[in-house]
Amino acid sequence: MQHIFLGAHLDDAVCSCGGTIAKLVYEREDVLVITVYTRDPDIKSLPKKFHKFADYDLRKKEDQIALDKLSADYKWLDIEERAYRTPLLKRPTDVFKINLSEGLNQFLNIAEIQSELDRIFVKNPKAKIYAPLGVGNHFDHVEVFLASLMFMVDNALFDNFLFYLDSYGMFSTKMRKKHYLGKKLVSLGTKKPEKSSFKWFMITTVMNSMISGNAIEKLLPSKYLDIEWELETNSIKGYEKLKLSALECYESQVKLFGTKTLEKFFIRHHSNWDSSELFLHAKVI
Repeated sequence: MQHIFLGAHLDDAVCSCGGTIAKLVYEREDVLVITVYTRDPDIKSLPKKFHKFADYDLRKKEDQIALDKLSADYKWLDIEERAYRTPLLKRPTDVFKINLSEGLNQFLNIAEIQSELDRIFVKNPKAKIYAPLGVGNHFDHVEVFLASLMFMVDNALFDNFLFYLDSYGMFSTKMRKKHYLGKKLVSLGTKKPEKSSFKWFMITTVMNSMISGNAIEKLLPSKYLDIEWELETNSIKGYEKLKLSALECYESQVKLFGTKTLEKFFIRHHSNWDSSELFLHAKVI
């Protein structure tokens, strides 16, 4: 079977599903990671405050190294992420805010993402797709979630999709509770990842203040909401170290947190779920 992981940005799939990817490869399954937003922005036209993560030449090299370490194939769709599109946001952190008054019309790339999904299923009708839940309210993550959810429902492909917990949703319980499906991912353990270090606690506190109340469900017609969801955990015992090793390859991203701090955080998060990564599976009521 072909397993295809959709990541909004370079490093997203490894952050959320790196252990699962490593495990599937070890089991000799066909694994492909498709990253959606990888188009190089025109840095010269952007204010300096938007430059921090805009070096896509570097980020793509990091992605190649990380996925080679996991022995997974990769593809870049080269769609431009919201942070660098016109009209420019007033501040980079506005990417965590969704304008409910604009509805689905604000998500300009849903059709293109769904065209990619259509190509996948024409080629391989039994493909398994792993898509982000959009926990954390990042505009790009939400767009990939909406495109995947609507494609799944419209084509009755419920058995072909799993939705994974975004890294933002791992950061803290508060972020999960702001998402209508994230609320289902209640921690089973007592170790709070956001308290793995003082630095991480401060980062998650700031992020919680940036993210507006998530109301993705208000964007969707009822047919996309009348779904029963079940939690599916995938044990990554024996693969966690490989995941963390691959994650370290995204140096431009992880240096903000520090490698040791990041490792401690992920280990605490996984341990709450008996060394597992988290997915939701949709079923028709």
